[in-house]
Amino acid sequence: MAEASASLRAFQAYLILQWIFLSSLIILFNKYILSTANFHFPLTLVLFHMSFISIAAASWKALGWVEVPAEITWTDIQRRFAPVAVLFALSLCLGNAAYLYISVAFIQMLKASTPVAVLLASFGFGLEKPSSELGGCIVAIATGVALACYGQIQFDIIGFAVQMLAVGCEAFRLCLVSIALTSKGFKLSPIAFLYFVAPLCALAILPAWLYLEAEAVTRHDFGPIRRLGVFLLLANASVAFLLNLATMALIKYTSALTLNVSGVFKDILLIVWSVLVSGAIVTPIQYGGYVVAIVGVSGYSRYKRNQQQNAQASSGSGDPGTKPLRGSVDADADDGDLEDAHDGTEGERHRLRPT
Repeated sequence: MAEASASLRAFQAYLILQWIFLSSLIILFNKYILSTANFHFPLTLVLFHMSFISIAAASWKALGWVEVPAEITWTDIQRRFAPVAVLFALSLCLGNAAYLYISVAFIQMLKASTPVAVLLASFGFGLEKPSSELGGCIVAIATGVALACYGQIQFDIIGFAVQMLAVGCEAFRLCLVSIALTSKGFKLSPIAFLYFVAPLCALAILPAWLYLEAEAVTRHDFGPIRRLGVFLLLANASVAFLLNLATMALIKYTSALTLNVSGVFKDILLIVWSVLVSGAIVTPIQYGGYVVAIVGVSGYSRYKRNQQQNAQASSGSGDPGTKPLRGSVDADADDGDLEDAHDGTEGERHRLRPT
């Protein structure tokens, strides 16, 4: 019994380290491609990711490795999945575009504001009721992010605006997931979710790509892609797909709370990496602001955990109770990452890591 418990703990530790590694890798990989390698085409990168993931998810279904609910109709896809896919595409494209203007460290700090955006959207949709505890979390996170912005020496208004728009799109996406999918009883694994959403994301991105980037990308027989290397793009898309699998395994064998805590450690590691390796400048005010934001995120996670436990207890006693917002908060919408506070209900399988 003791050996089995030790083996389980070791396996869970491996899943945590695997998720942190892949989540961090896709962020740094995207930053390298879009900024360091001068591939200034965020729409092209996301379109390539979504096309690759669509093929991979379809292959998994064809091989029988993933179950796709047969009751999902074309009407469901149009009315429920399509709006989610459009917001998902916007959050990914905007999140990737932010890498062209600001550092990984600053992006991670801004992503700490995701719970605030989700809460405000949830209030608007009636998914959450305001409370003093949630208000305190909002104030703490907003104060921390404001300090991080105030202390930013190389502040870029375009990068800040693009990243915050990405956060807003992600917040609305999560609310739509709760309203259009979770509340309707759809039980989807991340791969099944990608099977429906990834092709829709690609279609949503295509018009903007044709207008903004297609001419430059296809010039000189796809010169920018040949200079970057198709192999590098395939490797990048493969990491994004593997991250979805790692996320699914982590939630399945641990819990959404473990994912939350792992996300905080990942953010800290990325900030340290950005400072020590990439030379990003982070001021003491920013460090202090990030700590304040993390305190607020931790309080929010604790509130959601208690809410879920109370709902489960009420359900077990026959009282339907109040159904909490079901979804996951991931400030890595670029990374998809994809950066980050996470919130989700254990056992839910619709959570995604953006690429």
